[in-house]
Amino acid sequence: MRCFFCKGGLEKGTTTHVVTLEKCIIIVKNVPCTRCTQCGESFFDDEVAIQLEEIVKSFSSSMMEITVVNYAGRAA
Repeated sequence: MRCFFCKGGLEKGTTTHVVTLEKCIIIVKNVPCTRCTQCGESFFDDEVAIQLEEIVKSFSSSMMEITVVNYAGRAA
């Protein structure tokens, strides 16, 4: 499989996913991904994407301006 953007090689790894909402920023660390070895673009499989949506949804109503979450501690 090749990178959609630059056609570079892909490898498994982790990344930090940042979501900027109207009233807060949610940072999810250690998210499993497939990353391009050439351009660094990260890709999530369907299960990880669904978990990220759930994490963002659950923390979007928090009263904090910035929330940092560890993916491994929230996804199960």
